[in-house]
Amino acid sequence: MATRQSRPTEPLREEHATLMTRVQALAERIETLHEQTTLDQLSLAREVVEFVKKQVAPHAHAEEYTLYPAADWAAGEGSKLTEPVRFEHVLVSRRCEALEKAIAAGAVSGKLMHLCYGILGLVAAHFVVTEEVVLPYLDKAFDPARFEKEVLKPLRETRNTKR
Repeated sequence: MATRQSRPTEPLREEHATLMTRVQALAERIETLHEQTTLDQLSLAREVVEFVKKQVAPHAHAEEYTLYPAADWAAGEGSKLTEPVRFEHVLVSRRCEALEKAIAAGAVSGKLMHLCYGILGLVAAHFVVTEEVVLPYLDKAFDPARFEKEVLKPLRETRNTKR
């Protein structure tokens, strides 16, 4: 079994940790959303949407084109290993659409909190599933140099491409 430092997926795990820090920070701020003015409530809810659109969605898009095909290959012919994590991307997108509608309608703080927590919870759970279920297959199938070349470099390029 690969040690923590020798795992080929360690750089990706570090990126996930950085995103999780942001998720946790936003969740902590959401805890006091109901105490804020209406404009500040709507602004904080928009911040959650912007975080997903600018940081999580590009990462998710890149995962779908680079990481997940590699993981399905590593799991074996006919693998459907990544179907659940791909669907989690859809769920986050749906929740963001609902939050955007709620913001546009000037929803009450309870509704905004519910939707924000739903999004942030899905994102957090997605990272856990990816790290505990998907990435171990890649750690077994790739050495660090090959993973960097065939998965991480294309993932970063895809993520940084404006669409």
